[in-house]
Amino acid sequence: MLKSIFYLIDLFIPVTCKGKTSVNYQNFGNFSPKGDNDYLLKKMARSFHSSFSNYVKRLTKAERNNFKLDSQLKQVLVGTILGDVYMRRFSKKANVRVVFRQGSINASYLLHLYSLFQEFVIAPPSVSTITDKITGKIRYNLSFATLALPCFNELYESFYLDGKKIIPNNIADLLTSVSLAYWIMDDGSFTGSGLKLHTNAFSLEELNLLNEALEKNFSIKATINISNREKSQYNLYISKNQMSLVKDLVVKHMHPDMLYKLNIDSPLLLCPSGQRQ
Repeated sequence: MLKSIFYLIDLFIPVTCKGKTSVNYQNFGNFSPKGDNDYLLKKMARSFHSSFSNYVKRLTKAERNNFKLDSQLKQVLVGTILGDVYMRRFSKKANVRVVFRQGSINASYLLHLYSLFQEFVIAPPSVSTITDKITGKIRYNLSFATLALPCFNELYESFYLDGKKIIPNNIADLLTSVSLAYWIMDDGSFTGSGLKLHTNAFSLEELNLLNEALEKNFSIKATINISNREKSQYNLYISKNQMSLVKDLVVKHMHPDMLYKLNIDSPLLLCPSGQRQ
């Protein structure tokens, strides 16, 4: 698994960062699914830190103001905020940074996001481990963070209240087909014959706002389902008879490796026989 992650990183990340330095993944040794990889992960992290930190200078206010989000990236960011992305602001006067994280199974998608936001980032994605306290099983995550910049402040102020992610009242004005595609890639799953959007962190009132936006913008009629025993969490479900409409809207915006979220085989994951690898 780790070899495949670093192979993907090697393919997507340029040899140089801002023309200053490079990281050779061959130097980290051989990763083994059964071996102790913690040492190699720490070695990699130290190498990233020493390679890139020397070239990070404090940006002036004018330099930070020069960073702009175009319409496409703003739509992408709206979709990922509805999903797994989280935003950080360390004080009311500070600028906002964006943190992207995905599990190793979605490494190619994470690297796709990195390629979109690379101009706002100073370091390549890093790998972290999470150990299940009960089973001892290790999972691997990839993540990267942007610089703290004024161009992210507006969306933070729309989607966060007192540091907690919320659904803004004007979500219908923000949700486009591009946003929907990235929302599905982040937090969607094909369940039964339809699509589930894992919106557990949002309130029932907020799900009503999302539901209204889906119907108003795309004529998608989703249902709100209870997702836990305490009846305090909810998700959205788009039924089988709505899936053709969803696919027509979003497939053209989706990364090929994430088409499985719509029960579509990625052409990159198929053998010559047409079977998934």
